[in-house]
Amino acid sequence: MMKSETFSSAAGMEYEKILLPSGLTIYYMFKPDNAKKAAMIATKFGSINYTFNMQDGRQVTVPNGTAHFLEHKLFEGKDGNAFDFYAVTGAKANAYTSNDKTAYYFVCSDRFEENLNILLSFVANPYLTAENVEKEKGIIAQEIKMYEDEPGWQGYFSMVQGLYQEHPIRRDIAGTVEDIYSLTPELLMDCYNAFYHPSNLVFAVVGDLSKEQILSVVERHFGGYNDYSIGKLPIDEPDAAGERYVEKEMLVSRPIFHLGFKDNNTEIQGYDLSKKEIETEILLEYLFGKSSPFFKELYENGKINNEFDCWYDLSDYFSFCVINGESDAPRDVEAAAWKHIDEIKKVGIDSERFLEIRNGLYGALVMDTEQSYGMVNRIIGNYLNGTEASYAIDALKDITADDILKRAECLFAKERSCLSVIHPIKEVK
Repeated sequence: MMKSETFSSAAGMEYEKILLPSGLTIYYMFKPDNAKKAAMIATKFGSINYTFNMQDGRQVTVPNGTAHFLEHKLFEGKDGNAFDFYAVTGAKANAYTSNDKTAYYFVCSDRFEENLNILLSFVANPYLTAENVEKEKGIIAQEIKMYEDEPGWQGYFSMVQGLYQEHPIRRDIAGTVEDIYSLTPELLMDCYNAFYHPSNLVFAVVGDLSKEQILSVVERHFGGYNDYSIGKLPIDEPDAAGERYVEKEMLVSRPIFHLGFKDNNTEIQGYDLSKKEIETEILLEYLFGKSSPFFKELYENGKINNEFDCWYDLSDYFSFCVINGESDAPRDVEAAAWKHIDEIKKVGIDSERFLEIRNGLYGALVMDTEQSYGMVNRIIGNYLNGTEASYAIDALKDITADDILKRAECLFAKERSCLSVIHPIKEVK
């Protein structure tokens, strides 16, 4: 029996959540006036999902890079590549794999139902042969080598591996060349049957099709499945970071740094999770944003440049925030970061600046509701993390300066931090 629930926020965001008998969750947002329409389908299958049980009781373990490899293969069908079909309709389409999810999407101005059929047809019908899997290995091997030569990625991933000791987030999303050459069509099909079961999928659409049209298209591709749940991956991660400092040399003109802060409080869901996410975004902007005393001080002293950034990543499996950029003195940047963190812990949060940041974030969230791709991505990301997109705006109204101070006290601890630096290669004399 189909179940339905409507969610709305104070900012006018409204959408319907529908659970089909097959286990597939659908989010439907009717936006007939949007120039762009968008749809996304995602599975909770990423680089951290390396071992699982099949419906027949078999335990399967996969090499690094498997989720990413399967993402590539699902764009290929018996009758051609999905991108060739989208080229005819004029839609922009893509996909991505992260630590904990794989998502496929398109954005279009017209021919929405036709584009929707293309998306679901390819995701619902894997075409895996010995020949096309072998061919893909060479393509992805080139992509892996490109990542190996990318200083920004290497700096980020070294930081993650320093922050975490046992967590499968340490597993590379793309894997190594050796990893992907061990993949077979049979192993990929096991992954598909486990993680692309409707109960592990979520689909979101923002556009001008009626709910009946959407359900008709979805049922055509994802109907008649048996009850099955992959379950949550058990993770045991020590509280402290594995390493406080990591470094390597690469072909860069100036050192690149990533300073990460691990947050082990991942056992929360729903509104509380959304509130925590918004608190952290406000806190990072307050501490390190380009209007902050920290940024002004280091920028004027030449310690950082406009490449500087700060951001937050979370799921129901992990949570951490990062400041990164270019600097000839990354240790000085780290010391300045801790100085400003310690300062707000002592003197508190300036209420006027807090309100400016909170109001700015509110405006950004409201604008997001009018962006079709941004909305489907936000809805799906929140669902996979265990919360709802509508909760963010409601939480934003409730957050106080005192909440931000408490968040700083919980989040920032030196024993849970790691500085990663990519240095220029030293000249050999």
